[in-house]
Amino acid sequence: MARYFIKTFGCKVNQAESDSLYTALMKMGMQHASDVAEADFVIIYTCTVTGEADRKVRKELRRATRLLNIASIVVTGCAANLNKEELESLDEKIRVICSQDEIVNFFSSHSETLPITKDGSDSTNLDKPHHERIRMPIKVQDGCEDFCSYCIVPFARGECKSVNPHVIIEQIQKAAERGVKEAVLTGINLGNYANSSSSNCLNLAQLLHQIRTKTDMHRIRLSSIEPRHVTNDLLVELSEEKGILCEHLHIPLQSGSDYVLGDMNRGYSTSEYLQLVQKIRAVKPHTAITTDIIVGYPSESDEDFQATLDTVRKVGFSKVHIFRYSPREGTAASHLKPLNPRIVKKRAHLLREQAEQDALQYRKSRAGHQLEMIVEQLDEDEGMITGTTREYLRLTLAADNHNPGDIVFTKAENAL
Repeated sequence: MARYFIKTFGCKVNQAESDSLYTALMKMGMQHASDVAEADFVIIYTCTVTGEADRKVRKELRRATRLLNIASIVVTGCAANLNKEELESLDEKIRVICSQDEIVNFFSSHSETLPITKDGSDSTNLDKPHHERIRMPIKVQDGCEDFCSYCIVPFARGECKSVNPHVIIEQIQKAAERGVKEAVLTGINLGNYANSSSSNCLNLAQLLHQIRTKTDMHRIRLSSIEPRHVTNDLLVELSEEKGILCEHLHIPLQSGSDYVLGDMNRGYSTSEYLQLVQKIRAVKPHTAITTDIIVGYPSESDEDFQATLDTVRKVGFSKVHIFRYSPREGTAASHLKPLNPRIVKKRAHLLREQAEQDALQYRKSRAGHQLEMIVEQLDEDEGMITGTTREYLRLTLAADNHNPGDIVFTKAENAL
């Protein structure tokens, strides 16, 4: 039986897409390999959002091409969409294929020469990816048309597209029936979800309402959402007393300087972002807000960076993902002169220190409150369980006979 290995880089959209491909290949009768060295075929989901992401992809490609057991390496994802000829020129084994349907067709067209079991695998496992966690990414949207000045993703992913809500509801309900406790809605620009397949266009808040009322999923998390897409209707879903939307929103800030935000073409000001945070916390005071910030954008002065630090302190993020600016060829900012790397490194260090202080302060702010944790992992040797709370806090506790998939309630002091 042909064995395949999937390596996934980048965002939760790539993870959701690789999960879906896993199921499709299993249905074809292929078998998943636990390591690239055991595989006949490798599928690599690429990311190209930064130069570092590109380097990781090429390192994995070099590793795979050196293995004699590999017959073909299928490369897909954002880097594949942008650099097809360049990637295929690296090695004769490499095939750049940009969509899941085309990947499945590739293997189907070679089915006569592949050792594929025609009757497929155990039907009870067909819809369950090998690495499926208790928390599962569900892709509901693709594409972006914002064209932030630093971002290559709109060129790689194209125009916005949304998945039919009936498909989403069915997928989430099936996941719930298999024991998945949290569905993480993912998209390249998730807040742009809009399905017009019916007479009324369904937006993200309405989709959340349908998931809440039509499925048995225990809870829903949004992977990331732009500030302008946090609407009043969405906050209504967050405020539901027995709602399933997690009290955690990942809202990219990117910079706390209005000047830099303008250069980045982000479409909002610092004051608008702060007002949004106030509105969210008026609805649910303990909502965890996480974010992305780019340090060292070419036009970022010392004063601009200080404004970012000030904004971060005002918000009190529970987690900050810090990215050093990485020029991407073809973007509006790619021609700008980069800052001195030493300056960027120092700023990243200062921001990281502030972010760590704020993260600890957020955990302390939950003292005396009860947290709900979904158990994801059990370490039988140590007698410990690990899981994630609604607020996206990662906890490790004594097992006390709990197993993956269990819902555990614990005091917030355990989050410190």
